Amino acid sequence: MEPVMGDIDQLEIDPLDMFCSSVDTLRGTQIDQRIPPGSGWSDRPTKSSGVGRTQNENFREEVKLLCRHGVPPSLRCATWIINVVAAVNPSMSKPECDEYGTFQKVRVLDHGWDLVVRSLFPDKTDLERAEILDFGLGEEQLMNVLVRDQGEGSIPDSGLKSLIMVLHAARDSLGIEFCPLLLDITCLLLSYMTVSLFFLPFCAPVSV
Repeated sequence: MEPVMGDIDQLEIDPLDMFCSSVDTLRGTQIDQRIPPGSGWSDRPTKSSGVGRTQNENFREEVKLLCRHGVPPSLRCATWIINVVAAVNPSMSKPECDEYGTFQKVRVLDHGWDLVVRSLFPDKTDLERAEILDFGLGEEQLMNVLVRDQGEGSIPDSGLKSLIMVLHAARDSLGIEFCPLLLDITCLLLSYMTVSLFFLPFCAPVSV
């Protein structure tokens, strides 16, 4: 685990190099941002320190082991992005992969997502009229996902809007037509990240 940093070390950190925190886009609930002590995860994770402890060639195995023991809620967003990038780009170094989980890369991903949304919904009324796609799940199971499976009742309107955008992007931008598990996966990931952080690394992690 990374040592606790002093005041001087913290002053030298570029905020854009820090990992983005998890955020619940689906339901808007608060996420615990604390890193449990002794968990093996960096207590002040940045692009330089990484999410784990080491910088050597075995960092992928280390992250796998950490994930199996549980990812702290605050790091689930950054960990998802980093591991997607690492899986698709096995030749990438640890710092290169870790960069995708930082605030600096978030700005690039947000811009890319804005372009996707504008192409899918040129007018704001287009999004208002858009319906949730089930990708072969069926109406009964779709209602289970939307009303019962996510806890605490139905998904709020803001979460449904984000869900609709991602699903239409999956169909119209990626050409996905049949994937019954997509709704559950999307709901799970949107519980810890924004639509841009979920969608673009999921689609093309080396294009941004």
